[in-house]
Amino acid sequence: MMAGSGVDYEILVCNDGSTDGTGQVAEACAAELPNLTVFHNRGNRGIRYTFEFLYSRARKDYVFLNSTDRQWETVIVLDMLPMTADWDIIIASRSDKQYGLRRALISKAFNLVPRLLFGTNTYDAGAVKLVKREIIDRFSLVSRSPFSEAERLIYATRAGYRITERPVKTAARRTGREKGVKVDMLCSAILDVFWVWYVLARQSCSRDKCRTSPR
Repeated sequence: MMAGSGVDYEILVCNDGSTDGTGQVAEACAAELPNLTVFHNRGNRGIRYTFEFLYSRARKDYVFLNSTDRQWETVIVLDMLPMTADWDIIIASRSDKQYGLRRALISKAFNLVPRLLFGTNTYDAGAVKLVKREIIDRFSLVSRSPFSEAERLIYATRAGYRITERPVKTAARRTGREKGVKVDMLCSAILDVFWVWYVLARQSCSRDKCRTSPR
């Protein structure tokens, strides 16, 4: 797909502690593809750690991070790349989320909270994205849950970066089990919301003091 696109690219794969031979398959592919680099986590570290690890290893100007459950076909990145002329983050929002009622409600809340508390439209924060790498490098995140995806969008919006969505028809999850609604992860995300609010409130307070301090 990418080889004939004319795009300067790299492919980074992180095996998150798989025990089904995924690591061996990935290494075999890397031996054949010079643009492919494989990393291995010692045990399952989870989606947030793995995503941030891959973000930190990316070296090209834009980063497209996709999971391997095949809800999003990676080929959509070729349709999103021309949009970088006008946008810094393009979100491949799901036009048809394959969710039950409980998961759908959590997803709505996940995207409603940033709009209500931070004035930021995250569109579909849990979707895959094409992101300008300088945004990843610029902001230090406090979230330790998947809310980190929304946190990055909040910071980027406040810094003046341009964000849009490209609705995409996704498929039902083909591999693995959904873990996004586990109670501990949900509690961690709620805690992260308050941490992000606290950090931004302190930053705002510091700026206000600077404006009013005598010179």
